[in-house]
Amino acid sequence: MLGKLIKHELRGSGRTMLPFILVSLFLSVMAGLSMRAMEHQQDYSWFSILFGIVIFLFVAGLMAVCIMSVVVVINRFRQNLLGDEGYLMFTLPVSVDQHLWSKLIVSAIWFAATALTCMLAVMLMLLCNINTFEIDWSEVGYVMGELGRMMREFGILHLVGYCLELLAMFFVGACVSCLTFYCAMAIGYSFSNRKVLLSILAFFGIDILFSVLQSSVIMLLNAIPGVERFLENLDLSRVNAAGSVHIVLLCWVLYLAIHAAVLYIPTRLLLKKKLNLP
Repeated sequence: MLGKLIKHELRGSGRTMLPFILVSLFLSVMAGLSMRAMEHQQDYSWFSILFGIVIFLFVAGLMAVCIMSVVVVINRFRQNLLGDEGYLMFTLPVSVDQHLWSKLIVSAIWFAATALTCMLAVMLMLLCNINTFEIDWSEVGYVMGELGRMMREFGILHLVGYCLELLAMFFVGACVSCLTFYCAMAIGYSFSNRKVLLSILAFFGIDILFSVLQSSVIMLLNAIPGVERFLENLDLSRVNAAGSVHIVLLCWVLYLAIHAAVLYIPTRLLLKKKLNLP
């Protein structure tokens, strides 16, 4: 059933996200072509204005994609689970966990699509003007050779591990971002009145709470006898470079996972026990 929820969520959010993605890619090509045409113009008076408009639209398109990815994440959660559609969604033979995971997975997909769209848009704009760049292919070959040498030194297994750890870090980080909004909305919509205002206040309250918790944990660890000495005696130099990178990435994934769990639990409980549909 989770797969069906993900499919339904992708289809619903895709109606909003895909047009923005396609328009931003189209504007990137137009921006690249306008840059190329700018070099062949002798009278820049009128074309410079057109060029400025196209570049402005290109930048605005990328910003719109980034903003809409967040807006879609918030709006889909509010409409499907906290609005009128919630009466239907919560009558389905689906658990609250499956509802939340479908939202989180699809949100991570759109965040990844947004990042890829921005990178692809810049690449398309540059590719339209690749003939105007003076590229020293010998230098490019040298850099690629060095990268290949470094990859062989690290080993294919380490590289696969890095990719998996980075993907996990991206996914858990996306979950943290989404759950911050979800938890705030679950708190705000558990009341009868002023739900939007209370959700906004809850969002800032959660942000302040986590800042205080992080500072308190750091102070508590510093106050525990032996912790400072342990950290001073912790010598990562005994671990090779590849292993040190794994340790850093895994620790960061663990930190984000704890952050996500702290947000997930109250969100789940509020949706299950304190849901106040309109």
